[in-house]
Amino acid sequence: MRTDAELMTDLMERFDAIPSVDVSDIEVHVDNGMVTLIGEIDTHQTRFQVERAAHKVPGLRGLQIQIRPTKLSVPRGGRHA
Repeated sequence: MRTDAELMTDLMERFDAIPSVDVSDIEVHVDNGMVTLIGEIDTHQTRFQVERAAHKVPGLRGLQIQIRPTKLSVPRGGRHA
């Protein structure tokens, strides 16, 4: 089993590799393999990339994501009122 410190390092390296992510915007808490991500990022797409990267880390026992996108998505071909 990987230590919490190893999981934290792996997570931060993966998030740092995503160009649209500023890792200082994401709080990462690891407790006995249970990971909680907290913060605000720019878009739903970026949130999805963070979530996908976290799920790829081996050794996680659980993942809770409390990350909110700050920009609203505009549907293709549409506008927000």
